[in-house]
Amino acid sequence: MRRSRLVLPLVLAVVVGSGLVAADVVQDEPYLSVSLPVLRDPEAQQVLHRMTDPVQDWVESGDPAAAGYAGTVIDASNRHADIYWKGGAPAGVRSLLDANARAGYTVDVHRSPYSRADMRAAIDRFTAAVPRDAWTSIGPQEDGAAIAITYDPAKAKRLTGGDATVQAYSALAAGIAGMPVTADVEETPVALSGSRHSDSAPYYAGAEVNTGKASFCSTAFSGWKGGTKVVLTAAHCGGGRYYNGAGSHIGDLSSVGDGLDVGMIAVNGTGGGRFYDGAWSDRGGSSRHTYGAGRNNVGDLVCLSGAQSGWTCDVRIKRVDVETTNDEGTRIRPVDVAESKGGDRRAIAAKGDSGGPALANPSGPNGDMEARGVIVAARSEVGCPPGSTAHPTTCYAQVMYVPMTPVVNRMGFSLS
Repeated sequence: MRRSRLVLPLVLAVVVGSGLVAADVVQDEPYLSVSLPVLRDPEAQQVLHRMTDPVQDWVESGDPAAAGYAGTVIDASNRHADIYWKGGAPAGVRSLLDANARAGYTVDVHRSPYSRADMRAAIDRFTAAVPRDAWTSIGPQEDGAAIAITYDPAKAKRLTGGDATVQAYSALAAGIAGMPVTADVEETPVALSGSRHSDSAPYYAGAEVNTGKASFCSTAFSGWKGGTKVVLTAAHCGGGRYYNGAGSHIGDLSSVGDGLDVGMIAVNGTGGGRFYDGAWSDRGGSSRHTYGAGRNNVGDLVCLSGAQSGWTCDVRIKRVDVETTNDEGTRIRPVDVAESKGGDRRAIAAKGDSGGPALANPSGPNGDMEARGVIVAARSEVGCPPGSTAHPTTCYAQVMYVPMTPVVNRMGFSLS
């Protein structure tokens, strides 16, 4: 028998205030797996990444010849991707694409007015010049035509002199950044600390944990930092000792990624290399394997797994490489932003899901998936559908998660 676990929904993070509700605990059956409604053609997204990732690998190598790169957009439903490059891409880009070409798939390379480096410099100029509450998130636009900023009109009026319309804000911000700005109204992201109720070793992603600060958070991927066995979660869930939903001590917070809002729990046991893929109310312990860490691109479809709201798919990445500050004042960069594929303001996460995993690219007959990130915040509050969460909580239509690349490179994390 593997473990006992709870039948509760996942929330990003619930701050201590209400006591945990007792839950029925049952023994898991052998590994189960539910159907995965991610893509009609789940191979398409993987193929497009195999075609475009070598270009981004080259960009990330620091080669000066790749300095013109602006962004990548994936359109798996049409088996197509677009790459944007300032002043026209060098011949090496097409050579990399041709070397990884696949019949029936296309990648177009477009000229853009600005590179990713140009956009990052403009972002730094803007954030250095304005009050922190004058924007809620800021990041590059993948087509290299502008930077994208969201803001709270009530808080931005000091900056704009009282006129906080999108037009006025965009014009003022563009003058400060020295580059065109696409502006949109969005509130400050909310930290989602709040089952995967009574998870035990080997630990799975998407299980409930709580601390002295947060009465409900979630875990992400298990792995290693050096010789220490660790499980990822959101750092804002708190320091010190971590417990599962049944109150058993699973380990202590051992390190935090600077500016990432991601923490590592040094666990009393091993990681399972798996994640929960069932509803919060699933009593069978349905789970899948993770098979590696991957890069995120705008247009990718991902799935989320939180202890409060359970397993959610058909979530599309809207922006990558974004900077934001949550409602606790934690400044986070980078985060990727995702919402319902249809843009229909469907609830995709809840308070208590903080620390849970984002995954993509199902592979093989059991739908094993690739690690994409750690959930840290959400915004665009919406109603929770009846029965969709383990406890009464707040749901959101937009999620922010820290991608795996900085977790691996800056925190020294190795996926188990």
